[in-house]
Amino acid sequence: MGTVHGSPTSQIGATTLFNFSSYIYYIMKNKISSFASRASLALCSLGLAASVASAEISDQDFANSIEKYLKTDSGMEKIGSAMERYFQRRQQEAMKKQEEQQKAEVEEQFKNPSKIDVGGSPVKGPANAKVTIVEFSDFQCPYCKRGFETMEAVAKAYPKDVKIAFKHFPLPFHKEAEPAARAAWAAQQQGKFWEFHEALFNNQDKLGAEFYIQAATDLKLNVEKFKTDMASEAAAKQVKADTEIGQKNGIQGTPGFFVNGVAVKGAYPVDHFKGIIDRWLKGDVAAKN
Repeated sequence: MGTVHGSPTSQIGATTLFNFSSYIYYIMKNKISSFASRASLALCSLGLAASVASAEISDQDFANSIEKYLKTDSGMEKIGSAMERYFQRRQQEAMKKQEEQQKAEVEEQFKNPSKIDVGGSPVKGPANAKVTIVEFSDFQCPYCKRGFETMEAVAKAYPKDVKIAFKHFPLPFHKEAEPAARAAWAAQQQGKFWEFHEALFNNQDKLGAEFYIQAATDLKLNVEKFKTDMASEAAAKQVKADTEIGQKNGIQGTPGFFVNGVAVKGAYPVDHFKGIIDRWLKGDVAAKN
């Protein structure tokens, strides 16, 4: 999956403002409730000082006043400002709600972490590491390359405490993702998974049959065995099995990670992983981030 992006509130065009103006006028003209409601809407949303002289103004006069106001530069400017403030507020509210929801989900995962079976997946790091990160990744995904770089940084930061297990999750719209996964599995059969894995991520623009053979040659693999293994049913079966494990545990895009069972969906920065890892190392799973 995926993550981690422009804001529509900062790019308000004339067409949008015109449509917003027309919408306000439509609401007012068609009397969504009473005159008092319409006046309140006009005063609050558009910032009019007082466009009505008294509660005795006719509906037609009110509509005419609003229509005239909406055609002025000042009216359009105030409408635009009101709309921008409105969307900014809604965006902030949505972000705050999302952050609170994510925080609650993380706390729940610390209490009930997912159990991911590493199985025969390649693992890098000390066998007795206190923290295991299971990574689901796609060799053609640009965000996965960022995830690869993050995992490299995590491994360097916690050489004694973290081990990383890799599982394949090729996305169907990436043409070379599945062949690259099978190629990496073939390299694993000769003890060179991590070296091949690094070559794939560092050469995403070259992925293809010719590159896989060249990488196998550079790593001094038995190329004929590599070709046979890559084309084997066992390779395809393992890639499919990894993908199904990811899907079963809620992975929909790449990269996806489980840090001792706590999900991290997307190419989050190193500090995000450190926050989770440090909590596991301290045994402070009930504490708040």
